[in-house]
Amino acid sequence: MSIRVLEDVRDELIRAGLVSNTSEFCKSWLGKSDCYIRTLRHNRLNASADALSTCASKLKHYAARLEQSDNSQHHTWSKLMRRHQSLCEQAVERQAKAKWMKPERMAS
Repeated sequence: MSIRVLEDVRDELIRAGLVSNTSEFCKSWLGKSDCYIRTLRHNRLNASADALSTCASKLKHYAARLEQSDNSQHHTWSKLMRRHQSLCEQAVERQAKAKWMKPERMAS
């Protein structure tokens, strides 16, 4: 479930001290309302491709910047961000594939 991907990213960023809470993560890293994850959880929905893509893009941006640093902690954070970027991108790919691979969309 793609919400778990976002929750894992959020939890890692909180542990690293890069984000304070879920509300901040939703607004700053997903471009969504502060209650986005809570709403997904309540309604048992998957995260949107938009939210996953936005998160992956931001993770990629900051990972690249941190890789330029001489600080070893920055390199640790960069690796963490690259790993989660990949997980977000994989979740988007799974959603897209599930959509176009439906039998009614596979017909010629």
